[in-house]
Amino acid sequence: MTILRPDATTTLNGVKINEYLLTKHNPNHIDMPSVSMAGKIIGVTVHNTDWITVASGTTPAEQYTRATVNNNMKDVRVHYYVDNVCAWQNLPHSLSGWHAADGSGNGNRRTIAIECIMSSAYNSTDKKSEDNAAKLAAALLKQYGLNISHLYTHTHWLNVRDGRNGTVDQLNTMYNRYKMCPAYILPHWAEFKKKVQSYLNAGTSTISAPSAKQLYRVRKSWADAKSQLGAYSSLENAKKACKVGYSVFDANGNAVYTNGGKFTKGQKVAIRANTPLFASAETTSVTRRISGTYYLYDGIACKNGRYRITTKPEFCGKAPVGQYVTGYVSWDNFGVIG
Repeated sequence: MTILRPDATTTLNGVKINEYLLTKHNPNHIDMPSVSMAGKIIGVTVHNTDWITVASGTTPAEQYTRATVNNNMKDVRVHYYVDNVCAWQNLPHSLSGWHAADGSGNGNRRTIAIECIMSSAYNSTDKKSEDNAAKLAAALLKQYGLNISHLYTHTHWLNVRDGRNGTVDQLNTMYNRYKMCPAYILPHWAEFKKKVQSYLNAGTSTISAPSAKQLYRVRKSWADAKSQLGAYSSLENAKKACKVGYSVFDANGNAVYTNGGKFTKGQKVAIRANTPLFASAETTSVTRRISGTYYLYDGIACKNGRYRITTKPEFCGKAPVGQYVTGYVSWDNFGVIG
Protein backbone atom coordinates (compact mmCIF):
# COMPACT_ATOMS: atom_id res chain seq x y z
CA MET A 1 0.00 0.00 0.00
CA THR A 2 1.26 3.49 -0.79
CA ILE A 3 2.13 5.93 1.96
CA LEU A 4 -1.00 7.60 3.33
CA ARG A 5 -1.67 11.29 2.78
CA PRO A 6 -3.53 13.13 5.56
CA ASP A 7 -6.84 14.87 4.91
CA ALA A 8 -5.73 17.75 7.11
CA THR A 9 -2.64 18.78 9.04
CA THR A 10 -2.72 20.98 12.12
CA THR A 11 -0.35 21.84 14.96
CA LEU A 12 -1.61 21.12 18.46
CA ASN A 13 0.55 22.30 21.35
CA GLY A 14 3.60 22.16 19.08
CA VAL A 15 2.84 18.66 17.78
CA LYS A 16 2.08 18.19 14.09
CA ILE A 17 -1.21 16.29 13.78
CA ASN A 18 -1.98 14.44 10.55
CA GLU A 19 -5.68 13.63 10.36
CA TYR A 20 -6.60 10.37 8.66
CA LEU A 21 -9.84 9.16 10.19
CA LEU A 22 -10.82 5.54 9.80
CA THR A 23 -14.44 6.67 9.74
CA LYS A 24 -13.64 8.22 6.34
CA HIS A 25 -11.04 5.74 5.08
CA ASN A 26 -11.92 2.08 5.47
CA PRO A 27 -11.34 0.43 2.07
CA ASN A 28 -10.78 -3.00 3.66
CA HIS A 29 -13.96 -2.82 5.76
CA ILE A 30 -12.15 -3.45 9.02
CA ASP A 31 -14.27 -3.67 12.17
CA MET A 32 -14.82 -0.32 13.80
CA PRO A 33 -16.03 0.92 17.20
CA SER A 34 -19.54 2.36 17.12
CA VAL A 35 -20.08 3.84 20.60
CA SER A 36 -20.28 7.63 20.83
CA MET A 37 -18.07 9.49 23.30
CA ALA A 38 -19.64 12.86 22.55
CA GLY A 39 -20.06 14.67 25.85
CA LYS A 40 -18.72 11.69 27.79
CA ILE A 41 -14.91 12.05 27.72
CA ILE A 42 -13.32 11.71 31.16
CA GLY A 43 -9.63 11.62 30.32
CA VAL A 44 -6.65 10.57 28.23
CA THR A 45 -5.13 7.07 28.31
CA VAL A 46 -1.44 6.66 27.47
CA HIS A 47 -0.03 3.53 25.84
CA ASN A 48 3.32 2.44 24.44
CA THR A 49 3.78 0.54 21.21
CA ASP A 50 7.12 -0.63 19.86
CA TRP A 51 9.38 1.42 17.65
CA ILE A 52 9.60 0.29 14.02
CA THR A 53 12.04 1.18 11.27
CA VAL A 54 10.30 2.75 8.29
CA ALA A 55 11.10 3.74 4.75
CA SER A 56 12.24 7.19 3.76
CA GLY A 57 9.42 9.70 3.45
CA THR A 58 7.26 8.37 6.25
CA THR A 59 7.22 7.91 10.04
CA PRO A 60 6.27 5.09 12.44
CA ALA A 61 2.97 6.84 13.30
CA GLU A 62 1.96 6.81 9.63
CA GLN A 63 2.95 3.17 9.26
CA TYR A 64 0.93 2.11 12.30
CA THR A 65 -2.03 3.98 10.84
CA ARG A 66 -1.47 2.23 7.51
CA ALA A 67 -1.23 -1.13 9.29
CA THR A 68 -4.58 -0.43 10.95
CA VAL A 69 -6.20 0.36 7.61
CA ASN A 70 -4.74 -2.90 6.26
CA ASN A 71 -6.26 -4.83 9.21
CA ASN A 72 -2.82 -5.77 10.51
CA MET A 73 -3.39 -4.30 13.98
CA LYS A 74 -6.02 -6.93 14.86
CA ASP A 75 -8.75 -5.22 16.91
CA VAL A 76 -6.69 -2.27 18.19
CA ARG A 77 -8.24 1.11 17.39
CA VAL A 78 -6.75 4.24 18.94
CA HIS A 79 -7.26 7.95 18.50
CA TYR A 80 -3.60 8.89 18.03
CA TYR A 81 -0.27 7.28 17.16
CA VAL A 82 2.62 9.56 18.17
CA ASP A 83 6.30 9.31 17.21
CA ASN A 84 9.31 11.63 17.40
CA VAL A 85 8.17 13.63 14.37
CA CYS A 86 4.38 13.90 14.49
CA ALA A 87 1.06 12.31 15.43
CA TRP A 88 -1.52 10.61 13.22
CA GLN A 89 -5.14 10.85 14.30
CA ASN A 90 -7.11 7.68 13.45
CA LEU A 91 -10.43 8.30 15.24
CA PRO A 92 -12.55 11.38 15.96
CA HIS A 93 -12.83 12.27 19.64
CA SER A 94 -16.55 11.61 19.46
CA LEU A 95 -15.99 7.90 18.80
CA SER A 96 -14.78 5.36 21.36
CA GLY A 97 -11.71 3.24 20.69
CA TRP A 98 -10.59 -0.32 21.33
CA HIS A 99 -7.41 -0.02 23.36
CA ALA A 100 -7.94 -0.51 27.11
CA ALA A 101 -8.92 -4.23 27.21
CA ASP A 102 -11.79 -3.32 29.53
CA GLY A 103 -14.66 -4.09 27.14
CA SER A 104 -17.41 -1.54 27.65
CA GLY A 105 -15.59 0.03 30.60
CA ASN A 106 -14.59 3.67 30.87
CA GLY A 107 -11.15 3.10 29.38
CA ASN A 108 -12.48 2.13 25.96
CA ARG A 109 -15.72 4.05 26.10
CA ARG A 110 -14.73 7.38 27.67
CA THR A 111 -11.04 8.16 27.17
CA ILE A 112 -8.95 9.39 24.25
CA ALA A 113 -6.15 6.92 23.47
CA ILE A 114 -2.57 7.95 22.69
CA GLU A 115 -0.13 5.27 21.50
CA CYS A 116 3.39 6.59 22.03
CA ILE A 117 5.86 4.79 19.75
CA MET A 118 9.10 4.08 21.63
CA SER A 119 11.74 1.45 22.34
CA SER A 120 13.39 0.07 25.47
CA ALA A 121 16.60 1.93 24.59
CA TYR A 122 15.05 5.18 25.80
CA ASN A 123 17.34 7.13 23.52
CA SER A 124 16.94 10.67 22.17
CA THR A 125 14.38 9.51 19.59
CA ASP A 126 12.30 7.78 22.26
CA LYS A 127 12.46 10.84 24.49
CA LYS A 128 11.22 13.04 21.65
CA SER A 129 8.29 10.66 21.06
CA GLU A 130 7.50 10.80 24.76
CA ASP A 131 7.70 14.59 24.77
CA ASN A 132 5.28 14.79 21.84
CA ALA A 133 2.91 12.45 23.69
CA ALA A 134 3.11 14.64 26.80
CA LYS A 135 2.35 17.78 24.78
CA LEU A 136 -0.59 16.11 23.05
CA ALA A 137 -1.98 14.70 26.32
CA ALA A 138 -1.81 18.14 27.94
CA ALA A 139 -3.57 19.76 24.99
CA LEU A 140 -6.37 17.19 25.06
CA LEU A 141 -6.85 17.48 28.81
CA LYS A 142 -7.09 21.25 28.48
CA GLN A 143 -9.47 20.98 25.53
CA TYR A 144 -11.95 19.04 27.65
CA GLY A 145 -11.49 21.03 30.85
CA LEU A 146 -9.69 18.19 32.64
CA ASN A 147 -6.69 18.21 34.97
CA ILE A 148 -3.72 15.90 35.53
CA SER A 149 -5.81 13.50 37.64
CA HIS A 150 -7.57 12.53 34.41
CA LEU A 151 -4.37 11.17 32.85
CA TYR A 152 -4.47 7.37 32.84
CA THR A 153 -2.31 4.41 31.89
CA HIS A 154 -3.54 1.33 30.06
CA THR A 155 -2.73 -0.62 33.23
CA HIS A 156 -5.13 1.61 35.21
CA TRP A 157 -8.10 0.24 33.28
CA LEU A 158 -6.88 -3.34 33.62
CA ASN A 159 -6.76 -2.92 37.38
CA VAL A 160 -10.24 -1.36 37.40
CA ARG A 161 -11.47 -4.22 35.22
CA ASP A 162 -10.02 -6.72 37.68
CA GLY A 163 -11.82 -5.12 40.64
CA ARG A 164 -8.83 -3.50 42.31
CA ASN A 165 -9.14 -0.36 44.42
CA GLY A 166 -6.88 2.60 44.98
CA THR A 167 -6.17 6.17 43.97
CA VAL A 168 -5.85 7.07 40.30
CA ASP A 169 -2.06 6.92 40.48
CA GLN A 170 -2.04 3.70 42.47
CA LEU A 171 -4.18 2.07 39.80
CA ASN A 172 -2.04 3.68 37.09
CA THR A 173 1.12 1.95 38.30
CA MET A 174 -0.12 -1.09 40.28
CA TYR A 175 1.17 -4.39 38.91
CA ASN A 176 -1.19 -6.24 36.61
CA ARG A 177 -0.20 -9.64 35.31
CA TYR A 178 -2.09 -9.15 32.04
CA LYS A 179 -0.04 -6.15 30.94
CA MET A 180 2.07 -3.28 32.23
CA CYS A 181 1.51 -0.41 29.81
CA PRO A 182 2.87 2.08 28.82
CA ALA A 183 5.86 -0.22 29.28
CA TYR A 184 8.56 2.35 28.54
CA ILE A 185 6.95 5.28 30.38
CA LEU A 186 5.67 3.49 33.50
CA PRO A 187 9.15 3.21 35.10
CA HIS A 188 9.19 7.01 35.32
CA TRP A 189 5.45 7.72 35.35
CA ALA A 190 5.76 10.45 38.00
CA GLU A 191 8.26 12.35 35.82
CA PHE A 192 6.02 11.95 32.77
CA LYS A 193 3.08 13.38 34.74
CA LYS A 194 5.19 16.36 35.76
CA LYS A 195 6.02 16.97 32.12
CA VAL A 196 2.34 16.85 31.14
CA GLN A 197 1.51 19.19 34.03
CA SER A 198 4.18 21.64 32.87
CA TYR A 199 2.56 21.76 29.42
CA LEU A 200 -0.84 22.20 31.06
CA ASN A 201 0.52 25.11 33.05
CA ALA A 202 2.01 26.64 29.91
CA GLY A 203 -1.45 26.85 28.40
CA THR A 204 -0.33 26.27 24.82
CA SER A 205 -3.03 23.87 23.73
CA THR A 206 -4.39 25.88 20.85
CA ILE A 207 -4.70 24.45 17.36
CA SER A 208 -2.88 26.42 14.70
CA ALA A 209 -1.89 26.40 11.05
CA PRO A 210 -4.68 24.25 9.66
CA SER A 211 -4.10 23.02 6.14
CA ALA A 212 -7.76 22.19 5.58
CA LYS A 213 -10.77 24.45 5.96
CA GLN A 214 -13.04 23.80 8.91
CA LEU A 215 -16.26 22.16 7.76
CA TYR A 216 -19.33 21.45 9.86
CA ARG A 217 -21.05 18.20 8.88
CA VAL A 218 -24.70 17.46 9.55
CA ARG A 219 -25.27 13.79 10.43
CA LYS A 220 -27.28 11.56 12.74
CA SER A 221 -24.01 10.54 14.37
CA TRP A 222 -20.37 11.13 13.47
CA ALA A 223 -19.84 7.46 12.66
CA ASP A 224 -22.87 7.40 10.34
CA ALA A 225 -21.33 9.11 7.31
CA LYS A 226 -24.13 7.85 5.06
CA SER A 227 -26.66 9.97 6.96
CA GLN A 228 -24.80 13.20 6.16
CA LEU A 229 -27.06 15.98 4.90
CA GLY A 230 -24.23 18.31 3.96
CA ALA A 231 -20.96 20.00 4.94
CA TYR A 232 -20.82 23.74 5.61
CA SER A 233 -18.07 26.27 6.27
CA SER A 234 -20.58 28.32 8.29
CA LEU A 235 -21.79 26.90 11.59
CA GLU A 236 -25.00 28.90 11.35
CA ASN A 237 -25.77 27.46 7.92
CA ALA A 238 -25.09 23.96 9.25
CA LYS A 239 -27.54 24.57 12.11
CA LYS A 240 -30.19 25.74 9.65
CA ALA A 241 -29.77 22.52 7.66
CA CYS A 242 -29.83 20.33 10.77
CA LYS A 243 -33.06 18.32 10.85
CA VAL A 244 -34.69 16.94 13.97
CA GLY A 245 -32.67 13.97 15.23
CA TYR A 246 -29.47 15.20 13.57
CA SER A 247 -26.40 16.96 14.96
CA VAL A 248 -23.72 19.31 13.65
CA PHE A 249 -20.16 17.97 14.00
CA ASP A 250 -16.89 19.88 13.72
CA ALA A 251 -13.86 18.56 11.85
CA ASN A 252 -12.76 16.52 14.88
CA GLY A 253 -16.12 14.76 15.16
CA ASN A 254 -17.32 16.73 18.18
CA ALA A 255 -21.07 17.46 18.30
CA VAL A 256 -21.44 21.24 18.54
CA TYR A 257 -25.21 21.38 18.05
CA THR A 258 -28.06 18.90 18.26
CA ASN A 259 -31.54 19.50 16.89
CA GLY A 260 -33.83 18.30 19.66
CA GLY A 261 -37.00 19.77 18.21
CA LYS A 262 -38.85 16.51 18.74
CA PHE A 263 -38.63 16.94 22.51
CA THR A 264 -40.99 19.16 24.51
CA LYS A 265 -41.39 20.45 28.03
CA GLY A 266 -42.97 17.87 30.31
CA GLN A 267 -42.41 14.99 27.88
CA LYS A 268 -41.98 11.58 29.51
CA VAL A 269 -38.81 9.72 28.57
CA ALA A 270 -37.56 6.25 29.39
CA ILE A 271 -33.89 6.53 30.37
CA ARG A 272 -31.86 3.48 29.39
CA ALA A 273 -30.04 1.43 32.02
CA ASN A 274 -26.71 2.75 33.35
CA THR A 275 -27.15 6.17 31.71
CA PRO A 276 -24.69 8.86 32.92
CA LEU A 277 -26.27 11.83 34.69
CA PHE A 278 -24.37 15.14 34.56
CA ALA A 279 -24.59 18.22 36.77
CA SER A 280 -24.35 20.57 33.78
CA ALA A 281 -24.40 20.62 29.99
CA GLU A 282 -20.61 20.81 29.69
CA THR A 283 -19.05 18.82 32.52
CA THR A 284 -17.45 15.44 31.75
CA SER A 285 -17.75 14.21 35.34
CA VAL A 286 -20.63 11.80 35.88
CA THR A 287 -22.73 12.54 38.97
CA ARG A 288 -24.22 9.06 39.02
CA ARG A 289 -25.84 6.54 36.68
CA ILE A 290 -29.62 6.29 36.36
CA SER A 291 -32.43 4.52 34.53
CA GLY A 292 -36.23 4.58 34.51
CA THR A 293 -38.93 7.14 33.77
CA TYR A 294 -38.19 10.87 33.92
CA TYR A 295 -39.65 14.09 32.46
CA LEU A 296 -38.04 16.82 30.37
CA TYR A 297 -37.80 19.91 32.54
CA ASP A 298 -38.12 22.39 29.67
CA GLY A 299 -37.48 20.41 26.45
CA ILE A 300 -34.63 22.72 25.46
CA ALA A 301 -31.51 21.13 23.93
CA CYS A 302 -28.32 22.20 25.70
CA LYS A 303 -24.69 21.68 24.73
CA ASN A 304 -23.53 18.15 23.91
CA GLY A 305 -27.12 17.18 23.10
CA ARG A 306 -28.10 17.15 26.78
CA TYR A 307 -31.51 17.87 28.29
CA ARG A 308 -32.54 18.77 31.82
CA ILE A 309 -34.70 16.10 33.41
CA THR A 310 -36.86 15.90 36.51
CA THR A 311 -38.70 13.18 38.38
CA LYS A 312 -42.31 14.40 38.24
CA PRO A 313 -44.38 16.14 35.55
CA GLU A 314 -45.46 18.84 38.00
CA PHE A 315 -41.78 19.78 38.52
CA CYS A 316 -41.30 20.74 34.86
CA GLY A 317 -40.39 24.41 34.47
CA LYS A 318 -40.75 25.05 38.19
CA ALA A 319 -38.31 27.31 40.05
CA PRO A 320 -35.85 27.30 41.66
CA VAL A 321 -34.15 25.19 38.99
CA GLY A 322 -31.68 23.61 41.39
CA GLN A 323 -34.47 22.20 43.49
CA TYR A 324 -36.42 20.53 40.70
CA VAL A 325 -33.88 19.57 38.01
CA THR A 326 -32.40 16.12 38.62
CA GLY A 327 -29.57 16.70 36.14
CA TYR A 328 -28.57 16.59 32.48
CA VAL A 329 -28.82 13.54 30.21
CA SER A 330 -27.74 13.13 26.59
CA TRP A 331 -30.74 12.63 24.31
CA ASP A 332 -29.21 9.49 22.72
CA ASN A 333 -29.91 7.71 26.04
CA PHE A 334 -33.66 8.23 25.73
CA GLY A 335 -35.57 5.02 25.07
CA VAL A 336 -39.30 4.92 24.40
CA ILE A 337 -40.65 8.46 24.25
CA GLY A 338 -43.98 9.06 25.95
